[in-house]
Amino acid sequence: MLITFADLAQLKNVSRSAVSQRKRTGILEGAYVKHNGKTLLNKELAIELWDKNSVPAPSPITAQTKKELKKQVQDMPADQIPDFSISRAKKEFYTAELARIQVEQQKKELISAKEVEKKSFEMAVGIREAFLTLPDRVSNLFASETDPTAIDSVMRQEIHSCLERFVEAA
Repeated sequence: MLITFADLAQLKNVSRSAVSQRKRTGILEGAYVKHNGKTLLNKELAIELWDKNSVPAPSPITAQTKKELKKQVQDMPADQIPDFSISRAKKEFYTAELARIQVEQQKKELISAKEVEKKSFEMAVGIREAFLTLPDRVSNLFASETDPTAIDSVMRQEIHSCLERFVEAA
């Protein structure tokens, strides 16, 4: 059945200019039919092309539906091509995740794993070096000392000072 562009606008409950915009973008390209010098549309094909290529109107999604959709999107293999609404939901979800990560990075609440690994390594090396140089620092004190409590006190003080340096550095 052939219909005019105005008829399509009535069927889809949109303005004539909305149909003209779709015509200009080529969405209805396969549905054009020349009849008695006029350009008409094949009704079935025009409706199918309209529905297939138009962005659906945003509808309020309940919280349960959002959770189900999010789970469905996350469980989907990357090589499958879902329909438009699922693809759009997946895109929006990952866009929001990237935005959240960027905000956390800017607030310094989130840092890269490589940076953490580098800092941890530096601190571990520093701690190791502090404890390995401990005998050099206290050996002269212990050479003349015979009181076990004095030696214990000096050892504890040196260990605490080593650890305090790293607490301050962190």
